[in-house]
Amino acid sequence: MKALVSKPHLLSRVATLALGKTIGGPAAEFTDVPEPTISPNEILVKVRAVALNPTDHMHIDVISPPGSTIGCDYAGEVAKVGGNAVKAWSVGDRVAGVVHGGLVPGRGAFAEYLKIDSDLAWKVPDDVDDAAAATFGVSAATAMLALNCRLGLPYPGEEQDIRRQQTAPAIFIYAGSTAAGLFTIQTAKLAGYTVVTTASPHSTDLVKSYGADAVFDYHDPDVATAITKQYPDISIAVDCFSKGKSFGISDEVLKNSKGKLITLLQPPKPKYPGVEHELILAYTLFGHAFQWLPPVGPKWPALPDDRKALARFYATLPQLVGSKKLRAPPVLLEEGGWNGILTGLDKLRAGKVSGGKIVVKL
Repeated sequence: MKALVSKPHLLSRVATLALGKTIGGPAAEFTDVPEPTISPNEILVKVRAVALNPTDHMHIDVISPPGSTIGCDYAGEVAKVGGNAVKAWSVGDRVAGVVHGGLVPGRGAFAEYLKIDSDLAWKVPDDVDDAAAATFGVSAATAMLALNCRLGLPYPGEEQDIRRQQTAPAIFIYAGSTAAGLFTIQTAKLAGYTVVTTASPHSTDLVKSYGADAVFDYHDPDVATAITKQYPDISIAVDCFSKGKSFGISDEVLKNSKGKLITLLQPPKPKYPGVEHELILAYTLFGHAFQWLPPVGPKWPALPDDRKALARFYATLPQLVGSKKLRAPPVLLEEGGWNGILTGLDKLRAGKVSGGKIVVKL
């Protein structure tokens, strides 16, 4: 089968990380590789559409060991079913989800076929097309991991006791117009929270349409002061950008309550005493230990509870999506089939994507 496979060696990856640009030519290429073989607990998926994430080009440029299949978000149909999965899946079922792409052969989404544990995928409703279904991968899972696993908000689709409170507590979400931001806004609203977020003026209507209650322009040098004036007691926040000034603004919002900030990239030391930072990675949702830049890079332990959370989330997702309680971000279709993946990843590298999710149909 055809797949996008990483090819750099350790020296070129370290050089790319240090210099901020690709060294030694293209770091991944489409090539023919064996079709994955599945275990009794897995399903084989014929990939029909993929969504692109910044983590994909980060894996290509720096993280992935040679020979890894790239890509995380997918939608398609079931091609084979493991013996222990026949009660849940049948050949021809429409399926979508996320895989830990960029780590091992056979797992990445940017391929004709991929394999996934049968309980870590979700059944796509008939009225949801493949392009929209493919977006419920890294970004949606990250929102769930941040809010439900780390911050303790009620899970989407389950009883929301918080709604019976007279005044809904507020949560701060930096970068609400990103795909992760739009999913985090919706998940927080389903939990009964008032959502305070940042966005550019041209994205204000977009984030409000996804449930944001208050939107502040992050370009404003006094944006944190404006937020704390109206919402002085915010104690939890998610930084869906996690670069540059986003950490400082989030810390300003949390300083009164000495609150907790969830970040998607490595954060600096908190700006104020009592404020807590916690980095999350969606890859812990697969329940296995892993390492970046092996053999010298950082390691993460297996977190079985995170895996249970992803299975729980995907079990309820068909109902949430079918009832329109959880919506896909705007889909930005990239033409060109397989070549569209590379074009789209270049746009992400250049920071030219806003207000939607790039999706490629294969």
